[in-house]
Amino acid sequence: MTAFTLSLCVGAVAGALDVIPMIARRLSLRSCLSAFCTYLFASVLIFHCRLPYLPWWAEGMAITSMIALPVVLNFSGKDRRATPIVLLNALVLGLLISVAKHFL
Repeated sequence: MTAFTLSLCVGAVAGALDVIPMIARRLSLRSCLSAFCTYLFASVLIFHCRLPYLPWWAEGMAITSMIALPVVLNFSGKDRRATPIVLLNALVLGLLISVAKHFL
């Protein structure tokens, strides 16, 4: 399995982990698809780039936090309760993607 295929598989799993609670809360299809694509593309970035001065486990958290920042800024005016949830998801799923990259 190539690194690109592996990154897509890990991204699909991370995206599914993020989308499952959203489906349970009956959020819109557009929101679910947006969250899935965010983690799918984030995993490709995490697998194929190296951030200097960061340990391997912090790279995923940094990249997913940077990708989630526009979403957080968009939520800050409408639904402030979603802001910490989006940031926490970005940190946790970024860490899990980094762990998958390191050990797979």
